[in-house]
Amino acid sequence: MWSFNGVRMLAGPAGSVVLHRTRGDRRLIVQPDVAEALRLCAPFRSIQSHTRNIVEAIPDLKEHTAHTTQTLQNLADAGLFESSEDCWRRLTASNLPSDSNMTARIFVLTCDRPAALNRLLSGLREYPLPKAVEGIWIIDDSRQAEHLRENAAIINLQAEGAAVPVVHVDVSKREDLIQHLKRALPEQAESIDWLIDRSHWGRRIATYGQARNVALLLSVGKRALVLDDDIVPQAIAPPRSGATLRFRTPNEREAMFYPSKAALMQHALPLAESPLAMMLDSLGQPLAKLLTRHLSGHQALSGFDGELLDRHSGESRVLLGQCGSWGDVGTSDGTWIFNLPKASIKRLLDSDVPLIQQLSTAAQWMGYRGPVLTQYGTLSQMTGIDHRALLPPYIPAGRGEDVLFGILLQRLHPDSAVWNESWAIRHEPMEDRADRGALTPLSVTPGTALLADWLGREPQDQWGLSAEQRLRGIAEQVQRLAVMDAEPLESLIRQELVSKRSTLLNRCMEHLTQVEAISDLPGAADWQQFLERSRDQLVTEIQTPESQPLNDRLTASSLPSLEALRAHSQQFANALSGWSEICEAAKNHPF
Repeated sequence: MWSFNGVRMLAGPAGSVVLHRTRGDRRLIVQPDVAEALRLCAPFRSIQSHTRNIVEAIPDLKEHTAHTTQTLQNLADAGLFESSEDCWRRLTASNLPSDSNMTARIFVLTCDRPAALNRLLSGLREYPLPKAVEGIWIIDDSRQAEHLRENAAIINLQAEGAAVPVVHVDVSKREDLIQHLKRALPEQAESIDWLIDRSHWGRRIATYGQARNVALLLSVGKRALVLDDDIVPQAIAPPRSGATLRFRTPNEREAMFYPSKAALMQHALPLAESPLAMMLDSLGQPLAKLLTRHLSGHQALSGFDGELLDRHSGESRVLLGQCGSWGDVGTSDGTWIFNLPKASIKRLLDSDVPLIQQLSTAAQWMGYRGPVLTQYGTLSQMTGIDHRALLPPYIPAGRGEDVLFGILLQRLHPDSAVWNESWAIRHEPMEDRADRGALTPLSVTPGTALLADWLGREPQDQWGLSAEQRLRGIAEQVQRLAVMDAEPLESLIRQELVSKRSTLLNRCMEHLTQVEAISDLPGAADWQQFLERSRDQLVTEIQTPESQPLNDRLTASSLPSLEALRAHSQQFANALSGWSEICEAAKNHPF
């Protein structure tokens, strides 16, 4: 089988296209119709299968099937394609020594939810802890003194008879960590406060990222599992037939929808194994070990997208682990369904329960039907991290910290992979989240998501650099944004807004072209209305001039002023620059 991947397409003379395959340095000039056909050849297929796919997509070539086949074979012989045998050898070759330091720590992030914390800790006792786990740390971000006291009592009770230490990282212990780091690195005092001192942000701002940064600093040199406090530590099998290991994108996650929580649990297929043990089984492993464990040989690469495999080798490691969601998917509204595959959306609409009501029940499954490797992480209520490699910090306040972390991790280790488990974790918030099912029209405004897109673009000169050098490069990017004059900064943001809105609009129009085929489904009318409102909103945003989109956004909301935002950007840049040193100092903390 053959895949056309890792090839740059450059404009050649007289409308021709220059092909440059960087691996092996193969070069060729072809006609534009050949280049167009080659864009369809990223999956590993036989030459004959590629030909059938091309002829189906480009009917004008039907009369030239034999010539198309010969052209593809010639290109493969010239080294412009990668064979499945070569790819398999690349992905399964590894000289990494056997890793004996595979200890792990468990971190639970909690904030003013003692009942949820008690349920989670009780659930953890139902499975034997994996031998690698050396302790459980509860990062308590609670605002109310009553909840801090209640959490302390719960933790003390749960610690009795536990096989490993159970540590309550309350306000005093966090302060101990802060002072330890400041004594070791007095020049980084401001960055340390910005990253993990809650008093730096005040009581009203959510500091999810700060709690995660504390977990990072207490896991330097180790693997870690980070758990949200409102999960039940039980793994649920995917509700649809399983699949073998694949390389995919986050937008290929599937979903199932149930009319009620009772129906959700009726269809649950709990797994006997501990979710902690299953996630630790893959976390930190090289691809060579995982691929030979799950796939039988190069023939198993059939249909794999070669472009997704191009950056990896057998020594690429899984530095981030994720799993699916069973129950509440964890998003702020119902627009997450916009990025689902067509089949999942069709299942959602094929229900007599009104669309908004169905999204409000928090009775869903979202995930993959088999283990999946992706290039970057997104959102998971249970996350595995391998902090034996340098990992980036989380942005300490606000939302979107998990997506930005996934982007930064991919920038630091572009050849690494994210392991997505085939199972889902039970996510059962105790508070009412019925308002999170709303389908508000899609809109794009300046925010963390826009910053993630900007930082997610890989510079061409990043390969061959150490993770520390890459982190300094990211810090310099953020620093430039912090000091950029207002007019060019607003111009840059305008360009990013138009680009992101255009991408969403194109996806919206794709959905709308498919509505007619599913118009008989009960939820189709509501879905169409959401798409049309989103289309109109995005078209308006694209065509409306905005001289100062960032300043207008700050003025119209409770966000800080532009100068305050610049100060935070500068602090973020400083924190990124000093993060490696801060992590090194955290190794010596007595925790």
